[in-house]
Amino acid sequence: MRHRLDYPTLRSSHMKISKLTITPVATHDQPLLNSTGVHESYRERTIVQIITDDGYTGAGETHGGKTSEIETNRDWIEGHDPRQITKARLNWKGSPQGWSAVETAMLDAAAKQAEMPLCDYIGGRARDRVEWAAYLFYKFADENGQGEIATDEALDPEGFVRQAEAFVERYGFKALKIKGGFFHPDVDIETFRLLRKRFPKQDGYEIRIDPNAVWTIETSIRVAKEIEQYQPQYLEDPTDTIADHAEVKKHTDIPTASNMCVSAFSHVKPNAQLEGIDVILGDHHHWGGILAYKETGVLCRVMGWGLSGHSNNSLGVSQAAMLHSCAATPELNYQPDTHYPWTDTDGDIIKGGKLQFNDGYMEVPNKPGLGIEIDEDALAERHEALKAGPPDNRKDMILSIDPDAKSRSGSWTGFNFPNYAKPRW
Repeated sequence: MRHRLDYPTLRSSHMKISKLTITPVATHDQPLLNSTGVHESYRERTIVQIITDDGYTGAGETHGGKTSEIETNRDWIEGHDPRQITKARLNWKGSPQGWSAVETAMLDAAAKQAEMPLCDYIGGRARDRVEWAAYLFYKFADENGQGEIATDEALDPEGFVRQAEAFVERYGFKALKIKGGFFHPDVDIETFRLLRKRFPKQDGYEIRIDPNAVWTIETSIRVAKEIEQYQPQYLEDPTDTIADHAEVKKHTDIPTASNMCVSAFSHVKPNAQLEGIDVILGDHHHWGGILAYKETGVLCRVMGWGLSGHSNNSLGVSQAAMLHSCAATPELNYQPDTHYPWTDTDGDIIKGGKLQFNDGYMEVPNKPGLGIEIDEDALAERHEALKAGPPDNRKDMILSIDPDAKSRSGSWTGFNFPNYAKPRW
């Protein structure tokens, strides 16, 4: 005899987004140097907030300049069930970066309704805490002495090592990333040598270097040969294309890594064919959301690639999103980069102050959703800072060490005076 099963009515079965708010903000940046030039005085970020008809809130964050793109999707976002992520992903019209903020906000609200941390809501966690890599830069001294750490200049290898010491002492990082490519490669080689001398491999320290694709194939091979003795963790984007990296790999056993030439699903097949990149620096912004980061992990497992994490200027919402992404992705086997220490102590937009590192790790908050809430006063303050005017491009700082520098267009960043062309070295 067949028995009829009477299931209880699902709670909040008609959950709908009732309000979407998009707020562009400015976050102060120190005068950090990369292969294109100097960071401007602030970076723009886009904050997405949703409220559901049953009172749940969700937050997301992405790169600047995404307000209009997200706004064009308002008609379907408002009224959509935030739990129906697949349908929302199919509805989305715009870039992966814009979608990532919307998806994060939806997942945040849906996980709160389910009374689960976000990483548990999307399938469960592989780890309760995530280990991170210090993101270290050559830099000028901040003109206002503003910043959480390392506000002094670091324009030579010795200054770079002092910066690393400060990061290790304060945050406990055991993986260290050299942002190279601004100075001559010989300077980067010397920095690597001194950093390894100060932080030995046998003491558990890993060191990686990233010149943002500014070296030729020949220079990349030369640098790889020079630093092999210092046991690099990996060599990130030394040169331009996947094919270029495949050529470099013929001359070194150092793993190659990328968040530039392999930074989207469309890049996976070419990399599988050419075998240029060994480690993928996934990024929920670039790849299209937290769930896409998990999918990147599956691809890495199938292809036998390593998985790390990319980072750029971020506030607490993006940091929390990356934390949950990494916690929920078992294939993560390298410490993801984090730019978060460069966010000012009092410059975040989340209640209770910045998320904290402990011995190089960050714990997953034991709260529903992302585990953070927006501080509306701080958000309004950062929005007003954006409205105050464009950032200072810090041109005079560059001219103080490169008097012949001239601004150009066409760089991969679109900003950072003077936008040096690649390859540069």
